[in-house]
Amino acid sequence: MTQICPYIQRLVPFFLRPAARFSKALLPAPLLAGSVLSALAIMPAQAEEQASAAPVINTSTHPLSWYDRAELTAEEQQALPEFCSGNYRIPAITPLDSERIEAEADSSTLNKNGDTEMSGDVLLQQQDRMLRANRASWYQSRGYGEFHGNVSLQAPQVVLQGESASISQSDGEVHFYEAEYSVPERHFRGSADHIETLEAGQINLTDATFTFCEPGQNDWDLAASELHLDQNKGIGSAWHTRVRVAEVPVLYIPYYRFPIGDQRMTGFLDPKFTLNEYAQAEDIQLPFYWNIAANADATIVPHHILDRGMLWESQFRHKTRWFGDGELNYGYLNKDATEGEERWLVNYQQSGELGAGWQHRWVYNNISDKDYLSDMRPTAAIDRTTHLPRRGEILWDQNSWHFDITAESFQTIDETIALGNRPYRRLPQLNLSYQPLVINALQIQQRLQATRFTREDEAIINDIEQTLSGFAALNGDRLLSDTSIAYPLEWPFGFLLPKAEFRQRNYKLTNADDTLTDTELDVSQGTGRYSVDAGLFFEREFDWFGSDYQQTLEPRLFWVKSPYLAGQDQIPNFDSTKTTVTYASLFNGDRFTGGDRLADLDQVSAGLTTRFIRDDGLEQFRASVGRIWYNQDRLVQLNGSTVPDADTQATSSTLGEVEWNPDEKWSLYHTLEWDTYEDFARQRRYGVRFEGLNNRFLNVATNTVQSYNNTTDKVLTSTKQLDAGFFWSLTDRWALVGRQLRDLRSYDSNSTEKKPVSPVLESLAGIEYQNCCWRVQMLYRETSPKDTDADAEFSTDKRYGFMLSIQLKGLGSFGSGTDEIISEGITGYSRRQYHDY
Repeated sequence: MTQICPYIQRLVPFFLRPAARFSKALLPAPLLAGSVLSALAIMPAQAEEQASAAPVINTSTHPLSWYDRAELTAEEQQALPEFCSGNYRIPAITPLDSERIEAEADSSTLNKNGDTEMSGDVLLQQQDRMLRANRASWYQSRGYGEFHGNVSLQAPQVVLQGESASISQSDGEVHFYEAEYSVPERHFRGSADHIETLEAGQINLTDATFTFCEPGQNDWDLAASELHLDQNKGIGSAWHTRVRVAEVPVLYIPYYRFPIGDQRMTGFLDPKFTLNEYAQAEDIQLPFYWNIAANADATIVPHHILDRGMLWESQFRHKTRWFGDGELNYGYLNKDATEGEERWLVNYQQSGELGAGWQHRWVYNNISDKDYLSDMRPTAAIDRTTHLPRRGEILWDQNSWHFDITAESFQTIDETIALGNRPYRRLPQLNLSYQPLVINALQIQQRLQATRFTREDEAIINDIEQTLSGFAALNGDRLLSDTSIAYPLEWPFGFLLPKAEFRQRNYKLTNADDTLTDTELDVSQGTGRYSVDAGLFFEREFDWFGSDYQQTLEPRLFWVKSPYLAGQDQIPNFDSTKTTVTYASLFNGDRFTGGDRLADLDQVSAGLTTRFIRDDGLEQFRASVGRIWYNQDRLVQLNGSTVPDADTQATSSTLGEVEWNPDEKWSLYHTLEWDTYEDFARQRRYGVRFEGLNNRFLNVATNTVQSYNNTTDKVLTSTKQLDAGFFWSLTDRWALVGRQLRDLRSYDSNSTEKKPVSPVLESLAGIEYQNCCWRVQMLYRETSPKDTDADAEFSTDKRYGFMLSIQLKGLGSFGSGTDEIISEGITGYSRRQYHDY
């Protein structure tokens, strides 16, 4: 309904502009004073460009400017989906070179009062706008004109056809009766028993309809007994509105207000719903939009969830001059019918620029319980969040300088996580760094950081009170300083990067329970790190099966040394973790992220990459392999201990990556981390991706993560999954969708480890159908959210549901938001193309 408004309301200025002059050679000037054409507006530039390519429309053979597919040019047919039987053309009328109006008719008479009668193919034209009728009458004394018989108005913006029309010069009113209209540029049409323009900027339509469907195929339309458009206020209103399918009403709205054009306006949005396996309405949403002010709005969603009750959700957005953009999301359920408890969610985020390089970012989260996100979002993807951040940042960037101050804490929503494994708060953290981007010149970088780390030392977890003591209860302040000097060199054939660094850490620790009497609470330590990174680029041209290729060979060596720093076992691990092992990690020069563990390093990394690049730029094949050779045992560990847990292996695992692209559509890839000491794959991933024309996407991947248990001398599998999904268009109309995430692990029946209730962790199956004016998706969905109940038999629960989404093209969608669900599970779907207006 809303998209008709910017075009219908243009009829108002069509009829209310000052009268133009008649061509004296054709008809006397008095007729022009009441001419409809004298009020037509100038068309938009875009429509003018499109109009120049189309022929002049003959309304007798092409009503509403509609052309069947066979009448379109080859280029127009190619751009049109197969399920569309034709298309509109913007009227292309050779414009007159001035504002004059020219009129033609088979015959005309003029009486002594100045009244004019014209009959037989009456045609009036002003610039590129034309009015046709069988008969036309102008009554000079009353300033009133009538048009009868196959009345049509053609303009680049709109085409109107009716049985009769009239215009009154005195009050500016224009009437069209038994009218049909189309807006070719936007591909919509409709009808009205009566179209009436009132004072400037207002128009009424009686018994009006509106649809994007093709002429003669009213699969759906909107019908309103009265439709009022107020251009001055930018508001439209409709009475007794019906959404109709095959002209049968399926939804009734007594009164409906909507914006004209791009204005925001208070009103209801598209409803959403989903069904469970018993065809019960599991989730029903009726969003309401509130346009509060030019810089603020809100969306309020009454959200009924089966077996839980009415959840009230709201989103408030605002823009401010000094504080930027903010968004508050709030959800509240007074009493969960299943749990018998009050449940809520609060999320606030804000960001903005303060000028002169200053920015700020804020986020706050608070949630009633760990299951809120999965219980209150039965249609969303499974949420496995364990910690929700609460963070504020103020940042400054100027050339090579950066400064920020951060305050961060977390809400741990997985209540099974032990107190000693929960993250520390940073209250606050200050960063100052100088990092110039310099090539072939001396480069000096400096980073300073000051952080206060704290965390709770008492909490009730699983109804048991836990208290931290001893080393685990330490909090502290940390001052970090990283200084580096480098001389990066780059040439067309390679690069060389020598670098020297010094890393300093100062701690002031707080002994919360006074149990560590022999622990040094003031610690200052530092050590150097030295590295050389070098690489070469070799390339050759060759011909293979008639195609020109370029092959590259890219060897890379990276040496890094950092002496062992004793005493780190006396420092808590506030923010350090092990580096994720990938091929790129071979060359990052550290085993840890964060600032609490300064790894002892004496190692050389070697890697080799080769690429085969086709003459059209496609990288058809790429392979990389590499390893680290250690010159000493690695003593520093995350837990602070040294010799007992030292890494003694002389080399790292071998890392490899391979990707083959047979063409632009297909991609096959494999990544591998192979432990050469125990002869097993620590990480292995295989995958196939396909992204073809006509909306065809396929991705299949397996992911395995394993480790070696030194006590049992066994390889343990922590992750082994198959993730396969596709969206496959069978024709322009029909498509299939499917996805399954499957657990492939073997569970020991004698083990205490819980297994999933089903190996299927997530699955999706469905079908899509569309034509030129609507689209429908029907999906079956199965999910396995985690069950953290201590008494649960399995590690997961099971949920089933059906999802239905109906899109009325050009208007909106009703149902379950299936597009979002498919996009989350199937790679490439977010880039799909489908026919809409």
